[in-house]
Amino acid sequence: MQTDQLTSLIAWHRRKAGLSQTELARHAGVSRYVVQDLEAGNGRTTWAKLMAVLRVLNVALKPVGPLVEQWKSARRAHE
Repeated sequence: MQTDQLTSLIAWHRRKAGLSQTELARHAGVSRYVVQDLEAGNGRTTWAKLMAVLRVLNVALKPVGPLVEQWKSARRAHE
């Protein structure tokens, strides 16, 4: 997924949920600036904050690619 697709997806889901940026931020436990940056495509946030916002919106990212299974195996080995 490209950045512009992700930013559009976040904004669309937020609006469909009837949430302001401030309300979404409060539910996700992040600042409004995080939501604003995500919707603008600014890369000034962390993976954890992105995932918190997506959880509130009930959106899941599914990693895909030729090395995903190797990555998953390596993570399980270190847990």
